[in-house]
Amino acid sequence: MSEERRYNERYNNQQLVLNIARPGIKGILRLNPTADCLNFSLGGLQFASKQVMRVGEPLVLDLCVHDIELTEIYGEVVSCVKEGGGMWFCGVSFCLNDKRMQEREITHCLLKIEDKLRNFNKYPAAAN
Repeated sequence: MSEERRYNERYNNQQLVLNIARPGIKGILRLNPTADCLNFSLGGLQFASKQVMRVGEPLVLDLCVHDIELTEIYGEVVSCVKEGGGMWFCGVSFCLNDKRMQEREITHCLLKIEDKLRNFNKYPAAAN
């Protein structure tokens, strides 16, 4: 996604813990990828993984920043690019049009995560 098309500011931070699963039977039969979150925005996130993802693949995400935890967030892979060291950088867009994703609590938690990461970026000493 080009910089001109971004609607939400991105936040780079190691404070966000990310767990990824594939929905349904695929999530049971396949090993869930380990992922390191590279950045976060209200519209989605980017992560690094040793497993390749295909564009359009649905994912279920769990996000945690200290005391804020958000589970079973629906997302869709929008990009996956191979980087050095056998890592794949994958972009995920949150499925905000899904009825469950429009629940007030989910929106509230996404905003709280954004606020927490914004503060960590603005005041890095507070992250320790």
